[in-house]
Amino acid sequence: MKLYQKYLAFILVVLVALTGYFYIKNEQEFEEKIHAVLINLLSEKVASERAKAFNFALALSQNETLQKAIKNNDAKKSYIILKNYMNTIETFSGSQVRIQIVSKEYVIFARSWDNSDAGVNLTTNRPDLRKVRETLTPHLSYVAARRLVLIASIPVVKEGEFIGFLEVIQKFTELEKYFADYGTGLLVLLDSKYEKQAVLLSKNPRVANMIVANEGANINHIKILRKINLQELRDYGFIKKDKYIFFYKSILNADDENIGSFILILSQERLKLFSAFDTELNTFFTYARKDIYNSTTSKKKLNPYNNLTNKELLTLKNCAFNEDRIYIEQKLSNELLSYSKDELISLILETNTNNISRGKIK
Repeated sequence: MKLYQKYLAFILVVLVALTGYFYIKNEQEFEEKIHAVLINLLSEKVASERAKAFNFALALSQNETLQKAIKNNDAKKSYIILKNYMNTIETFSGSQVRIQIVSKEYVIFARSWDNSDAGVNLTTNRPDLRKVRETLTPHLSYVAARRLVLIASIPVVKEGEFIGFLEVIQKFTELEKYFADYGTGLLVLLDSKYEKQAVLLSKNPRVANMIVANEGANINHIKILRKINLQELRDYGFIKKDKYIFFYKSILNADDENIGSFILILSQERLKLFSAFDTELNTFFTYARKDIYNSTTSKKKLNPYNNLTNKELLTLKNCAFNEDRIYIEQKLSNELLSYSKDELISLILETNTNNISRGKIK
């Protein structure tokens, strides 16, 4: 081989190596952008779910009719109130929540979806309730109860006496549907050290030392995840395997203990579609970093009614506590000023479907 041919061959090898290096580097940078965007979306959605659970629980815990039923040990009436409230929430907000009352002895008193578990003692499964009773402060967190769920626990106090716990429980259906719209799978894992508490997950699939906790888990995703080193996934944040990318986010309880993991799964084929929106991702990535920074450097007081629609506020107005009712009425007064006459009529009719109104609308 002549000298110039050797130089050409060397230059060609260098060009191929550099092309490969920059291709891999650009690919990794793009995957890191996707990771930031998806994890930020997950964080925002989880925050929204937490706020809704707290809003619903707080409003219902101050319902005087329900408080009276609990005080009088009227489980049947409590069940009817919970069921009607659950149906109202689903109708007006589309949120599928479950509501239960737990007695001050840590026994299930009534449930909105199925009262067959009334009488079950939760002392072993719900150690978090002791702190709520001792402090009489609300508790909002992911909990390894009889299964892994998001629970908003509100102490119910009537005339200065603690009479029980009002809880709104959310599983992972909303999160699954939300990310399915992005073509993204979701696995929710619970650390197996909580398996004695999470008795309802005893037959669920496992991945290493974790229990799959969400009902909509994809069995194919589980099989692939079993081939991945979970510690490596936690350390790095995302890993590619079998034409999929797995993204990791930890699940913390009220004591900031890591009790499980959110795993988002995106196919590499789907990832190619994201590349068409690289400019938009850059913009989103900028806001993602800003949102993450704000969420970690500022603590904002949660107003339980800020995220509700006007229709939901009208529905909850009559069952809210006096101070809250004043706030709701003031908020509605400001919000409804921008409504037209027809919009106001429509809103009133939609929130009073059981009432027959006669007369002239001014």
